Amino acid sequence: METNRLKRFASEARNILMSGVKQRLTALGFQTDGSLSTKLPELMGGGSVFMGEVQSEDFYHKWMSLYHRIQTHSYREVAEEAAYTWFNRLMAIRIMVKNELVPAVLEYESDEVRIPLLVSEARQRRFPQMNEESRQKLEALLNNDALTDEQFAVLIVAYCHSSPIIHKSFGAISDYTELLLPSNILAKDGFIDKLNADEYISDEDYRSPELIGWLYQFYISERKDEVFAKKSKFEADEIPAATQIFTPNWIVKYMVQNTVGRIYLDNNPYTDIKKEMQYLVEPVEPTPADAIYQFENIHDLTCADLACGSGHILNECFDLLYQIYIEEGYNRRKAVEDIFRYNLTGIDIDTRAKQLATFALLMKACQKDASFVDAHCMPRVLDMPVPYAEAMGKTFNTPDEERTFIRSVLSEYIMGGNAEVLDELTDAVSLMNDAQTLGSIMKFTISERTRNVIAVRTAEYEQQEVLSEDIRKILPYMRIILTLTQNYAVLVMNPPYMGGGNMNEVLGKYVKENYENSKADLFSVFMDLAIDRLKQEGKYGMINMQSWMFLSSFEKLRKKVLDNYQIDSMLHLGPRTFDELSGEVVQNTAFVISRNHKENTQGTYFRLVDGKNCGDKEQMFLNHREQGAKIYYPAIPQSNFEKIPGCPIGYWVSEKIREAFTSNLALSAVASPCVGLQTADNARFLRLWSEVSQNRIGFGCENAAVAAHSQKKWFPHNKGGSFRRWHGNQEFIINWEKDGKELRTFKGAVIRNPSFYFKQSLSWPKVCSDNISFRYFPNGFIYDCAAMSIFFNNEKMYFYYVAYLNSKVVHTILEVLSPTLNFEVGQISKIPSCDMKNNYQLIVDIVQQNISISKQDWDAHETSWDFTENEFVKYSKRNSDPSLYNFTSEGENIPMESWSDKHFDFINKNANSLECLAEQIKGEWEDKFMELHHNEEELNRQFIEIYGLQDELTPDVPLSEITILQQGEISIEGDKLRWNDDVLIKQLISYSVGCMMGRYSIDRTGLILANQGDGQKEYEALVPHSRFTIDDDGIIPLMSVNTEFTDNITLRFKTWLSITFGEESLMDNLNFIERSLGKHLDDYFVKDFWKDHKKMYQNRPIYWLFSSKKGSFQCIAYMHRMNAYTAEKIRTNYLLPHIEWLLNKQNEMQANAANLSTRERKEQDGIGKQIDECREYHDRLHVVADQQIGFDLDDGVVVNYAKFGDVLAKLK
Repeated sequence: METNRLKRFASEARNILMSGVKQRLTALGFQTDGSLSTKLPELMGGGSVFMGEVQSEDFYHKWMSLYHRIQTHSYREVAEEAAYTWFNRLMAIRIMVKNELVPAVLEYESDEVRIPLLVSEARQRRFPQMNEESRQKLEALLNNDALTDEQFAVLIVAYCHSSPIIHKSFGAISDYTELLLPSNILAKDGFIDKLNADEYISDEDYRSPELIGWLYQFYISERKDEVFAKKSKFEADEIPAATQIFTPNWIVKYMVQNTVGRIYLDNNPYTDIKKEMQYLVEPVEPTPADAIYQFENIHDLTCADLACGSGHILNECFDLLYQIYIEEGYNRRKAVEDIFRYNLTGIDIDTRAKQLATFALLMKACQKDASFVDAHCMPRVLDMPVPYAEAMGKTFNTPDEERTFIRSVLSEYIMGGNAEVLDELTDAVSLMNDAQTLGSIMKFTISERTRNVIAVRTAEYEQQEVLSEDIRKILPYMRIILTLTQNYAVLVMNPPYMGGGNMNEVLGKYVKENYENSKADLFSVFMDLAIDRLKQEGKYGMINMQSWMFLSSFEKLRKKVLDNYQIDSMLHLGPRTFDELSGEVVQNTAFVISRNHKENTQGTYFRLVDGKNCGDKEQMFLNHREQGAKIYYPAIPQSNFEKIPGCPIGYWVSEKIREAFTSNLALSAVASPCVGLQTADNARFLRLWSEVSQNRIGFGCENAAVAAHSQKKWFPHNKGGSFRRWHGNQEFIINWEKDGKELRTFKGAVIRNPSFYFKQSLSWPKVCSDNISFRYFPNGFIYDCAAMSIFFNNEKMYFYYVAYLNSKVVHTILEVLSPTLNFEVGQISKIPSCDMKNNYQLIVDIVQQNISISKQDWDAHETSWDFTENEFVKYSKRNSDPSLYNFTSEGENIPMESWSDKHFDFINKNANSLECLAEQIKGEWEDKFMELHHNEEELNRQFIEIYGLQDELTPDVPLSEITILQQGEISIEGDKLRWNDDVLIKQLISYSVGCMMGRYSIDRTGLILANQGDGQKEYEALVPHSRFTIDDDGIIPLMSVNTEFTDNITLRFKTWLSITFGEESLMDNLNFIERSLGKHLDDYFVKDFWKDHKKMYQNRPIYWLFSSKKGSFQCIAYMHRMNAYTAEKIRTNYLLPHIEWLLNKQNEMQANAANLSTRERKEQDGIGKQIDECREYHDRLHVVADQQIGFDLDDGVVVNYAKFGDVLAKLK
């Protein structure tokens, strides 16, 4: 089935139908907020008048019904309801036609005559069954062939009412819905057009039971997106859209065959049906007799799906039950009838889903026996009733008044007044006021006696054709009570997934009060519910999120399952189970659990997490049943899971790993893993360190007292970050002025574990994209809730433990403790501790090398606060000073007095040539990269040997996991590093601009001008003998060399390059730069430099780009040197002279207009446009300049940048 086509069809169909319904609502006088654009219709002389036109009395009543519905619900809900009403009924008709159950209805008479056959037949006086009023209306319309839409409206309503399957599946069409037949229903490219097209749904698709489920999911997908986009708790009417997902068919087969199929096979081991159960998992040993659900009558093999959606699972249950009935000797008709009457039950919170499930099962029945086209026997699929007062059309002043009324109706229902029975039933019906929010998780506290009473009465009422209004309206409530208090032999479900944070108040409160063990998510609530609704030795199959297998929030539920029940088998699916869902967030598991528990319980597990997609996982399951394949894990003792803290379902874990847990204390016994603070407003309290004045930051404070005494405002903040081992991700600072006075009193902020602030630590990011990484942080940091940290009492433990935690051993341990993307303190605390007696000094020495290399790498970039100078400059200086350079021969230094001429030639050559320097940089950094790689593998080898895991793990580390040179310098191709020279050159260029602005200097390492208000005076004090003159005002034109500016950035760069690396190397160096960039230097500065700068500084640039709309004028200003007069300086010193230069150039060309070539005329036109652009920019800049905007760097780039409005280039 081509689901992409189905998705397009369903999405387009919804949009078309919604548009048509809204057009109809507009024509009926309704505005989108539910108000009216016209007067109400009026009854008049057996008819009515609306908007000046005579209508029937019937129209009046339908319009008023529509009006009241919109007032009590909403315009949006009514439009959605009407559009879906027409979608599902017309879709169902088409499916019936394609399955040859009814003659063609919606197809066109011919390609030329685009009139549905339903209308063509009526024009021949062949009508569907209808009441007399509708017939008369139709007869009148048939007198005019131009009224095709109106004829179709009457006919389709009559057809839906007269079709037993449509009517019994979907119910009567609400009176007002007839008014809302989409106005574009028969238009070209309208819904009927799409329905009749062959490009979306094939004939084979129409015969598939999966079609309905896919269409339902895709139809509501836009609504689902809207629900999630609002990022708030789900309201009752949003729950179906938010939680609906279609289960892949092979997984449904697995669940059904290993529940329904397994029970039947245990009772009938020699049946031929087994051959057809492709997804059956055979137990390693036969099921003991006392663990088998035994039944005398096949009617007792009861199956239910309590969150059935559109009925996919019910359909699969039906298919297998039908095979069983035929195997048992039933004829086709009797088999279907008994399945519907005795075996199969479905419930869903969503009426639309319930309708589709009913229709799908009836279609199944018709495929087996065409006599079911009259819907004489209906499947048992229920939805949730509305609050009882709404059903009765009553309003009650108090809850007691409502209970009294309910009790009186119930007394009539049970034909008596037993107080205990009435109390229990009144409580149950009262609870169902929230049924459309709670659904199947409702727990009814009723005795067996009460249940028997209502079971008998309900059976009696269902046989009666005439019932009182009160009995008829309370009957659905009784059916729900009976269904949700019944125990089943089998339950099979894909329950809704909804975390506690998305539950609305009613749902969240009920779950907390009634499902203590499983309240973390709605899917786990259904796991709890399923066990309670199973008969002894019964089985339930379920697919849900894998989080219950591992996370601490589900530990009580796991314990309950492991201690009391048996996991028969499991497909650990992991990510990419649902092909229509992208990413790694939704990770699944499918499993079968039996309601029994024996000693030495064992289960069979399939590890399918590496499957690239759903189909790949299916083939892994079917084709890898051999042991040792790291996919198939048979006979896993359930007791194994209790040997690991938290009882995760770690079926793949080896005995050696389990021993690591049982033989060692937990990490939390020897260290303090902690959660950090939460600001509640990061934009207010956090900055990148480069955003503020350097003299406002307190680096290296050993404790809180030193920090407070420093009188600094900002302090280094550990905020987690990307995958990086050993050292790094030191970018942020936090406002902790006066010991965090402002943050401590800020509403919503959470200050956790402050006694650990400023202490050295090991840290890891809470959320990881793939692998976890640990880093060492020295004293001076405050840590964040996203940067979990570990503290030791013994300083000697830090380096040893960072090696251990970064090893493959711990990675393997964490795969069972937390195979999700989140690594909480709870999971890290459970890691087994490590005995430091094992090769302590060797391991610590290696770690210190790793930290040193990683720190060198981090500090080689100007985004580090310990950056000193660019690598090209550093290596050039080293090469220029022979005392800093030692040649080696076979590992030994060669004394300088022993150097030959070639050694001095090599140094002179390397000192100034960027190309040679680049090779030198690459060579030495590649050596460091490989040293780090070797060290990580050696550490893995050490810990693998310590834990005796040589047969399970290799020390190998992929080059892609070596976390230096991560800023684009290299690409990894196989086992080789490929250097990206353009990145190295861009880093050099960025540094050079820093030198132009005075932020850096080639004559002094580290930051120079990095405080607000710094200028030339401060620079000269710090660098008194500077070889390179910084820009006088911190403003540099980012313009082509062909403009008039003498301090143009390209010219300034060439001057800087000449001074830094020598005039004699300038041309060679410029050529190398342009080859590396792949473009002219001028082009790079004008078009790309600021984009790269903005990216390097994470959209918090320190050089601000003043730019006209298309960049005809642009310059950068160093924000630390900016003041209230910067905008005016740019206007008067740069923009106005540039406009004048353009005007002069234009005048020169106009004076020579007669002699201009075609190219020159185009240039002239371009100059005119540039003048217009610059003048328009001048007007805007003038306004800003007059405001003399000042700002405080402490407010951060985002706030300060915004003050200048549209005279600055956009940050995003």
